[in-house]
Amino acid sequence: MRSFLTGLAAFAATFLLAHFVVLSALPGKIMSTVRGQMTERGMPVHAWAMSPRVTPETQPVVRPSPDLAYAICLIDLSNGPVELSVPAWPEYGSLSIFEADTDNVYASSLDTRAEGTPGTRRVIVALEGQDLSAAGAAERVILKKPEAMALIRRLAPTQAAYEAAAALIPASRCAPL
Repeated sequence: MRSFLTGLAAFAATFLLAHFVVLSALPGKIMSTVRGQMTERGMPVHAWAMSPRVTPETQPVVRPSPDLAYAICLIDLSNGPVELSVPAWPEYGSLSIFEADTDNVYASSLDTRAEGTPGTRRVIVALEGQDLSAAGAAERVILKKPEAMALIRRLAPTQAAYEAAAALIPASRCAPL
């Protein structure tokens, strides 16, 4: 009976360790790797960058939806809050913010067909305790870690719609507050 309990305890300890690694450590490592690869490819911090239109040629293995236009902004809160300002879209559109551990901590519609959707969505992203006196009436998202990523998705099933979505990037903002 004693060896059974020892084996059961060893199994439980191994299970708990694996559980911690998979649910706690792995997501942060994945996000860190993704951010590192994006930075190596020249993606700036605090600037929206449109991804190329998705086609089988541009995404041979993992394929995001070819009907969506994507724009990504890497966020670093080490030196203070960051302001996101994103124009609405006449079709499906969304703004999401992902924390360093890959948790989706904010999601909002940019679809002008949704009642109450403002012409431009303004969100301030900050760490707990950072000065938000300049935030005004903007929505606020408080994160636990300084690194994050914001993602805009807009329905753009044609080249013309993709170009219209890309034309909104200069009117968008992802910069220190």
